[in-house]
Amino acid sequence: MQSLPETDISKLSNEIPKLVGEQIVIFRKLRSLTQTELAVMVGKDRQYLYKIEKGRVTPNIVTLSIIASALKITLSELFENIKV
Repeated sequence: MQSLPETDISKLSNEIPKLVGEQIVIFRKLRSLTQTELAVMVGKDRQYLYKIEKGRVTPNIVTLSIIASALKITLSELFENIKV
């Protein structure tokens, strides 16, 4: 089995957090929630949520599940429109 080239791994590592963050913003706005409101709902501070939305940090799958739950969506829905 051949591993992915380092350039592909690097590209995915940079792009996916940004794309996930963009999806969180879309769903948050659809629910008419502020960053602060969503942050409180998921037990995180607003600055951390801001960094997630901007793709500056990569949240773990548990955090993404909690955010999806707070947004009343599934993880599948969160990732549905992410094309890499």
